[in-house]
Amino acid sequence: MITNKDLNEQYSLFARNIRRNRKRKNLTQEQLAEKCDISLSYLKQIENVNEYKNVTLTVMLTLAKALDTDVSSLFKEESK
Repeated sequence: MITNKDLNEQYSLFARNIRRNRKRKNLTQEQLAEKCDISLSYLKQIENVNEYKNVTLTVMLTLAKALDTDVSSLFKEESK
């Protein structure tokens, strides 16, 4: 069974990876939101680790494509 703690940990990892990948691509939040056809406020909510936001698979796929990565990598710890 997945607990709320598990969900929060996975969401935090997802949010951090979105932000990290966006910065690596030298994209502002505004630019990424535009590429994904989502609002800037929605992207800010997604990237906010402290605010759990229910993200659809469509948005996940769109974000991953815009960041030139796959959805599964957005849920993985970055290896050092």
